[in-house]
Amino acid sequence: MRLGFGAAFWRLGSALGRTRIHAFMGLLGLIGLAGLTGCEGFFTAVNNNPGPGGTSSFVYVTNTTAGGGGTITAYSLTSGTLTQVKGSPYILTATPTSIVVAPNNEFLYVGTTLGVFLYIINSDGTLTQGNNNTVVFLNQAGLVVRSMVMDSSSSWLIMAYQSSTELDALPMAPTSGLAAGVSPFAVNTSFAASVPQLAMSPAGNNVFVALSTGGVNAFGFSPKASGSPWGTSVSIPLHAANTADNAVTVDPTSTYLFVCEASTNTTTATAGQLRLIAISNLAADVADYATGVNPAEVLVDLTGAYVYVANATDNTISGYTLSAGALAPLSGSPYATAKITTGLVEENSKTYLFDVGFGANPNLWMYNFDTTSPGDLNVKTTTSTATSNPSLAIGIAVTH
Repeated sequence: MRLGFGAAFWRLGSALGRTRIHAFMGLLGLIGLAGLTGCEGFFTAVNNNPGPGGTSSFVYVTNTTAGGGGTITAYSLTSGTLTQVKGSPYILTATPTSIVVAPNNEFLYVGTTLGVFLYIINSDGTLTQGNNNTVVFLNQAGLVVRSMVMDSSSSWLIMAYQSSTELDALPMAPTSGLAAGVSPFAVNTSFAASVPQLAMSPAGNNVFVALSTGGVNAFGFSPKASGSPWGTSVSIPLHAANTADNAVTVDPTSTYLFVCEASTNTTTATAGQLRLIAISNLAADVADYATGVNPAEVLVDLTGAYVYVANATDNTISGYTLSAGALAPLSGSPYATAKITTGLVEENSKTYLFDVGFGANPNLWMYNFDTTSPGDLNVKTTTSTATSNPSLAIGIAVTH
């Protein structure tokens, strides 16, 4: 058990032997499967963020630096213009491993090799470190947090660890961003992946974790629980032999689970697949769709109409329409993108999508959606997130 002091991820290894880095009650109506059930700090935050419907979105990228440590590079996105905020980049004393923005847009959490740090998001996108400049959650017993998600109420920080079967759900105080004074509630997965990746359903009642060659695990989750929020777990095996499930996400209606499954063939550049699974029936894939080589990140856009997969070896994004539970390739897909993708996100106005990588500069690519071919991506701008070449970006998060 770790200590809470007040409180698309670095992936090593890939399905093709290349280095790849990455920086939510019960499951409803499982068919053929068991149903899933499911210290206040030193300051009080002020609601000073634009949030949904505001005039700006903010983008945060974590970078590693030679010899240890790292940086957070912060950007403001206003009227389609991406601008690095004053005071950015911010220095990290420990190597970053994961990043998440709280759904209330008040706080940014950065997982590192030391523990999880808290930052207050100010109205202009600048960051102020919280909790007296110390970790809000301390890595213990050799564990390093590699993926984090939060529930929609900003009341639970869920963490997955490198090469460990443990998942932790830490109760948080949404007004201060700090841990709520109790130890985290733990649950175990069926496989210890070197770099697991988490996703939470927007409905808040399911947590999914991609476990590489261990497939995917699904957990019931009860955000309003007074004790442990964890419910029953279900193991979702690999759909094809000699593959690894690298990434997961859920559509905005919490109807479908999407899984990036890559080939583990290290001698041939083999295309991967995107698994589409109905959450009401985790026992079988609805369908599988071809991707590029080594699919690393998956995103369903906020309208629920399109799905995008970043392929870390191809340096492309595969795009699909999503309609009536089926996918079809977008006309302009695949799209060129950052080398060796480590993160894929969409900002809250539903206008721009970001892809960040660590293989070459420029490593942050910003896209807008095409007006004549809906869903197709156009490169709006590119930039580098650090002065080194390549910029070693390992995670990205945006305000909601």
